[in-house]
Amino acid sequence: MLEHLNEEVTEFRSHLARWVDERLIPQAEELDRSGYFSHELFRELGELGYYGVMYPEEIGGSGLKHPYLCFTILCEELARGSMGFAAGVCMHGSTATHTIHQWGNAALKEKYLVPALRGEKIGAFAITEPNAGSDAASLRTKATPVDGGYVLNGTKMFTSNGTVADFITVCASTDLSKGLKGVDLFLVDTQSKGFSVGRKLDKFAIRSSDTAELVFEDVFVPDDHRLGDSVGGGFLNAYKSLTVDRIFTAALAVGNAQAAYDAAVKYSRERTQFGQNIGKFQAIQFRLVDMLTKLEQSRLYTYHAASLADRGLSITSEAAIAKIVAGESCNALCHEALSIFGGYGLMNEYPAQRFLRDSYFPMIGGGTGDIMRLIVARQIGF
Repeated sequence: MLEHLNEEVTEFRSHLARWVDERLIPQAEELDRSGYFSHELFRELGELGYYGVMYPEEIGGSGLKHPYLCFTILCEELARGSMGFAAGVCMHGSTATHTIHQWGNAALKEKYLVPALRGEKIGAFAITEPNAGSDAASLRTKATPVDGGYVLNGTKMFTSNGTVADFITVCASTDLSKGLKGVDLFLVDTQSKGFSVGRKLDKFAIRSSDTAELVFEDVFVPDDHRLGDSVGGGFLNAYKSLTVDRIFTAALAVGNAQAAYDAAVKYSRERTQFGQNIGKFQAIQFRLVDMLTKLEQSRLYTYHAASLADRGLSITSEAAIAKIVAGESCNALCHEALSIFGGYGLMNEYPAQRFLRDSYFPMIGGGTGDIMRLIVARQIGF
C-alpha cells in the first residue's frame, strides 16, 4: 500500500506501528472498559515527538515534508490500536494546537504550544454547544469586551479532552447578531477562575476518549489570548483547520477498519466448524474480500485528500468525501467482522464488538454524513 510513498513516510509509519503493537494494543481493551484517558501513553507519544508532526522544527515540531499525510498515518495507526485513545491524541495534535500555532502570539506559543508538542500539556478545542452543533452560527457562548480583555459566559458540549486539558481554544461570539462573522477564538487556561467541567460524558463508543461538558462563568480572558489579527471572523479561520480534521477523522475510520479486518481474518483461520477452518468456506472468503475492498478504497482516498492538503490545494470536497467514504465503509466493515465472529462477536472478551461500537464515531464526530454531503453539494453548485 505504501510502496509508492517516499522513505520519510514509510519510516514514519514503521516506527509508529511498532509502538502501537507494543504499547497501545495490549492496553486497548482495558482502556475501553475503564473509559480511562491514559496520561502515560499520551506523554510517551509526546516524548517520541509525534505531536509535532504538522509543525516546524523551530517550535519543537518535526519539520516533515509531508506533514498532513504523516499526521493522517498517525491517526490511522493509533486507531488501529484504540480509536478512543487516537481520537483524543489527534484532536490535541491538530486543531487544539494548530489554532495557537497559526494565530497565537510568541508568548502563547512558548507557554502552551511548545510544551503541548512535548506532551507536557494537553489541549482541547471547544465549539459545540447543547443547542448548536452543525449549526455553528447558533453559538451562544458570549465574549463580552472589558478592560484588558474579555469575559466569557456559556456552555460547551462534546469537547474532546475536556476534563484533562490544560488549555482550551473556545469559540465565542463577540457579536451574536453577526452569526459566524461575529465568532472569535479565545485561548482559555483551565486554571482560570470561573471555568469548570460540568460533567464527564459517558459514551458507548470511543470510551477512552475524554469527552466533557464545559461551563464558563465570567471567565476573564486577556486581550492577547484572543487568537487572530482582528475582532470578528476568527471562526472562519478555524474552519480551515476543521476542514483538514475531516481527513484525520477518515483516517481514524481506516485504522479501526484495519483492526476489524485483521481480527476477522485471524479468527477465520482459527475457528473450526464442520471439520475445517471457517475461512475455507466461500461465504466467509467473499465477506473478507468485500471488507478488504472497502478498506483499501477508504485508505487510498483518505491518503489522496491528505496529499492534496500537503500540496496546498483545495480540499473542501475531498475532505468531506474522505470522511463519508471511510466512515461509512468502516461501519459496514465492522458489521461484517462481527458477523464472522458469530456469537463470540457479542462477547466483550473479543474485540469485534469494540470495533463496531467505535465505528459510529467517524460518521458523527466532526460533522455527520448528511452535513458532509451538504458541503459537497454546495461545492458542485447546489
